[in-house]
Amino acid sequence: MNLQENIHRIKEVMGLSELYDPSGKSYEPSKFVYHKSSPVWRKNILKTGLLVSVGDCYKTYSENFSKEECIPAIFATDSENKDEWFESTWDDDVWRINTKIADVTWFKDKHFENMRHPEFKYNHIVTFEDIKP
Repeated sequence: MNLQENIHRIKEVMGLSELYDPSGKSYEPSKFVYHKSSPVWRKNILKTGLLVSVGDCYKTYSENFSKEECIPAIFATDSENKDEWFESTWDDDVWRINTKIADVTWFKDKHFENMRHPEFKYNHIVTFEDIKP
């Protein structure tokens, strides 16, 4: 166990553990938003829905800014424009989420607050609630 892990365990035991929060302002999305995921998760998603987690990309990105643990989340894009969706360079599955049925609270994804592309609106969002199939 390294020093960081020891510090984390001590903080956790003392109730001082902090969680990294990627949420910005509360957000009311369109009827449909889009989430991309590796095909390896397809059967699980069809069975259980989208479950909040700390994926590799999220964890890696947040570690660049924080040494805190990440709050499990689901990230999506509020746009039908495929060019605006997250790009993993893999042939990911695309999940269209009906936000009226999902009935979860969405927030702006603060990772993209300062990375706005001039041709696209800022439309990356996050929720901390599971989404049923």
